[in-house]
Amino acid sequence: MEVQLGSAVTDCNSGGVVVGGHSIAADVVLWAAGVRASPAAAWLAAPADNAGRVKVAADLSVPGHADIFVIGDTATINVWHGKPAPGIAPAAKQQGVHVARTIKRRLAGDSQPRAFRYMHAGDLATIGKRSAVIDFGWCKLRGWIAWWIWGWRTSTS
Repeated sequence: MEVQLGSAVTDCNSGGVVVGGHSIAADVVLWAAGVRASPAAAWLAAPADNAGRVKVAADLSVPGHADIFVIGDTATINVWHGKPAPGIAPAAKQQGVHVARTIKRRLAGDSQPRAFRYMHAGDLATIGKRSAVIDFGWCKLRGWIAWWIWGWRTSTS
């Protein structure tokens, strides 16, 4: 294995890759890229983490801007065993519900901020045709039954 940093890959084919004008022969190519959040932190001049996610307040608002909320993988907030909420759809959906309820309460005259609480329901992932893995903590499954549950769970979430 050879790790090459700081050079662009200009071609990837059945013989390997071309990096910085040099061919590297390979039977297997694994390509990983970094993840960067939207530039919302820069737009808002808000504090951000190393990936560019907005460091939000406990109620998911932008610090110093109580009427601006940031959710999903553009936000970071330590609410899961001292770590940030994961950048997955179920977390973003929970954040969206929290913000919607916050706005609804504010419109009704209740301006008391309430902290967002993340509830991790488990990990589900499809890994191929009619195959998936599930880890609910108390139950771990794989194969077609996990795939069936994955399909049902993702359609009802």
